[in-house]
Amino acid sequence: MLVLVAVLALALPLAAVADVLIEPRNTFFERHVNEIVYLRRDFRASGKKGFVSVKTEPGSDIEIARIENGEVHQIQYTYNHHGVLWGVFDVEKPDKPYHEWERGWVQMDDLLVIYDTFSFEEDYKDEIFIFSGSVDALFDEQELVFWKYPGSGSIVGVWDRSVLDDQNMDFRQWWDEYPAYTDSEGRQWLAFPSMVKPWMCLSDPSNNEIPAFLAVPEPTPWQPGEEHSALPGTLPLPVLIIIPVVVLAAITLVLIRALNRRVRHEDQA
Repeated sequence: MLVLVAVLALALPLAAVADVLIEPRNTFFERHVNEIVYLRRDFRASGKKGFVSVKTEPGSDIEIARIENGEVHQIQYTYNHHGVLWGVFDVEKPDKPYHEWERGWVQMDDLLVIYDTFSFEEDYKDEIFIFSGSVDALFDEQELVFWKYPGSGSIVGVWDRSVLDDQNMDFRQWWDEYPAYTDSEGRQWLAFPSMVKPWMCLSDPSNNEIPAFLAVPEPTPWQPGEEHSALPGTLPLPVLIIIPVVVLAAITLVLIRALNRRVRHEDQA
């Protein structure tokens, strides 16, 4: 019975995990999982009516919330609905116990993308090169500071030496031909290999006071730069359904045969 319960659990919708990539529990999302694109970028609301309407699903007339213009929120996934791009939005429900969240959808045309590492790479693509040096010196540092992008002045994370040692983490293998950039002061920066692509100053990795030296452009309309495809690490939905069913049927057959052999053995005895 425990085996059967474990197999049945496989039939539940699976989440694609990469950089803590979790698919939201949303009926529409699950039905169209193979047409949804992972994005994870910050946007500023800029609706024509002074707000952005959050709908239950793309193309729906049912509104579950409104976002006032000027608010900044993260859109993790997008979906192309009859030529119109929509993004997944989390609506907080403070009136619910434990401040529950509800999944909704907003039109991407009503949002402006905040300048980030992807914007930086696009603007400075002619100055970005492939890193092929050594990162051994990083292991002598007590802390490693990560920035939104070179010259942003915005820290997105700090890794402590003790944490890396405790987890026996050796990231030298990750920096194999990754984007690098040299700023006007001669400092070399490296893009950390992950979905959010934070940058580290290889020339001064522990310095958390590197000032901002790049002007930040105003948020602009977002232009998708990739074709819509399945999420990384996911299988087509029919496969996710068929595999557990086949496995369950096989295990059930084995149990039935074992039970029959046991019954026959007892009858003969």
